[in-house]
Order: sequence, then structure tokens, then C-alpha cells
Amino acid sequence: MNKLTWGNIMEFIFPATFYKDEENDDYIVAFDDVRIYCQGKTVEEAYFVARKFLKDFCKLSLKMFGEVKEKPRTFLEAQSQHKGEIVLLVDAEVRTPQKVLDE
Repeated sequence: MNKLTWGNIMEFIFPATFYKDEENDDYIVAFDDVRIYCQGKTVEEAYFVARKFLKDFCKLSLKMFGEVKEKPRTFLEAQSQHKGEIVLLVDAEVRTPQKVLDE
């Protein structure tokens, strides 16, 4: 029987746009390249939530497809498309899945 283990570390960096939600007094984060959305009460909280979401997305993509198919835009591309908003690069370190044979 095969089992899944985790091997090498890969780093993924995607631009994220942070929008102030005045109505709910928090920040919405959008990763346009991977269609992930999350939120936090402050920019800092929203950033840490965004890192977790991105890490989970990348880990699941690696497990299901063996790769993260979505390619990130550059910071400058994201910034030019979202003038007036906060654009930050968010990173995620993920261990790659590897199948190992049981003995």
C-alpha cells in the first residue's frame, strides 16, 4: 500500500489586494490569480489569514495535481490593476507531497 509523505519545501509568492470594507470595519483580501478571498479586522490580521489560505490552497493543489497550475502576476502588474488599493506580496512555504511504498 502507498502512503503520502511530505518532502521538499517549495515557496509560492502571489500578489494580494487588500480592500478596506468600511461597512464592516475590516479588510478583504483578494488573490485574483487563484480566486481566494479572506478577511481580517486589521491589515496585519488579514495578511496572516491570507498567508494561511494561500498555503492551504498550494498544499491542496500539489496534493491533487502535483503542481500549482495558476501562475502569479508580477507585483507591478497587480499594482497597476489596483491603483489606490493596498497590494502586497504574500508568500507560502509548502512541503511537496511524495508517495512512499510501505514495506
